[in-house]
Amino acid sequence: DDVINIAYAESNLEVPLADDWKLRFAGQYVDQGSVGDNLLQGHSFSGHQFGLKLEVPVRNALFTAAFTHAWGTANLQNPWSGYPGYTSVQVQDFNRAGESAFLLRAGYDFPWVDGLSAYALAVFGTDPDLANQYRQNEFDFNLQWGPKKGALEGLSLRLRYAVVQQFGGNVDNLTDFRAIFNYVIKF
Repeated sequence: DDVINIAYAESNLEVPLADDWKLRFAGQYVDQGSVGDNLLQGHSFSGHQFGLKLEVPVRNALFTAAFTHAWGTANLQNPWSGYPGYTSVQVQDFNRAGESAFLLRAGYDFPWVDGLSAYALAVFGTDPDLANQYRQNEFDFNLQWGPKKGALEGLSLRLRYAVVQQFGGNVDNLTDFRAIFNYVIKF
């Protein structure tokens, strides 16, 4: 009754250019294939994705660029929860067969407010191979506050907003707003 085999590999390299300026390179590869009785989709399938990422931290800012490309006989599967691809963001994973995606992201940790950070990102996708699937882009904005000390330590407040542009079919653009409140209680 096996369902799916998944292999994931990632490699990271950091190149210091100055005391507070380092280039971070990363690469990833995902390989998936059905096994056994093909219980996940009812037929055999395979999917693959590779990704490249560059991060440039500069003091309290982090700038990121990433690229992914997926291929195979089916979209990549993530029956367990989230997908680990570099271009997987708030709403879309950009992991459909034949789909490539390019991500640009800028984040900032505000030093004058303990635990306050924000980022904005854009992912630009291409048309996937499968019929009735179309190109899409996503734009995300995130504001998070989680004090690291004091009476509010353990509290986390997060506001997230996303816009997904859909290019084709009878699908309108999608907007997604999330307000997330967490408090960690240590036992």
